[in-house]
Amino acid sequence: MANLRSLLWLAVGAAVVVAGWLLIAPHLFPGDWRFAVESPSVIGDSDDPFAYAGGESAQPVEGSGTVRISSDGRGTIRLSIDATDAGPSLSLRDGTIVGQSWDLISIVDASAVVRTETAVHGDSGLGDARLPTTTALIAGCSRFDLTVGGNRRLTELTGTWSIGDALRREDGSIRQQGLVFSPLLRDKTGFSDPERLELTLLLYEDGLGSDVLAHVVFRSVIVEQAPSSP
Repeated sequence: MANLRSLLWLAVGAAVVVAGWLLIAPHLFPGDWRFAVESPSVIGDSDDPFAYAGGESAQPVEGSGTVRISSDGRGTIRLSIDATDAGPSLSLRDGTIVGQSWDLISIVDASAVVRTETAVHGDSGLGDARLPTTTALIAGCSRFDLTVGGNRRLTELTGTWSIGDALRREDGSIRQQGLVFSPLLRDKTGFSDPERLELTLLLYEDGLGSDVLAHVVFRSVIVEQAPSSP
């Protein structure tokens, strides 16, 4: 009987630990995240929003931003883009918006989904399946407000974002050993570079996974603060 009671207590204790992990893992981190990002590129257009082959379809522009996420999974994302030669465009159903400056702000609150140290894109079930799988330090889905050219504002745009192992090569392409990525590939892994971090942002017209309004990659990421390892 004593052995049976001991086994029951061990089972209960294990269940509590598992339940606790399931409850806190998605949103509670052991500390705050702070990032500074620079060197953005606007990727693709309405016909080819992912531009896997890169080249001229990955247009470098000027810009910078910050990402601040606290231990309760709340925070802010602020991104600015300034293109002096050719302003990036957004392709909407009611026409195209072109502006030489973009300002994006997301208030990451309880309605957002935030994950840390996780696989995103590809077949991971997080992010967008039209990108290859990569490992993210932090990733989420939240609402963005967008100002284009200082005078046109769109609100409540769905955006997925991640800071993790870089997907884009120097020429803006996504490839490995000469193979350019395609979402039709059975194996969507192996395309990321664990030696470099990127911030990837996708904005959607009609919610997650719909037509892509804008695809922006910040190729320089500085980790200003990260949670300490437990």
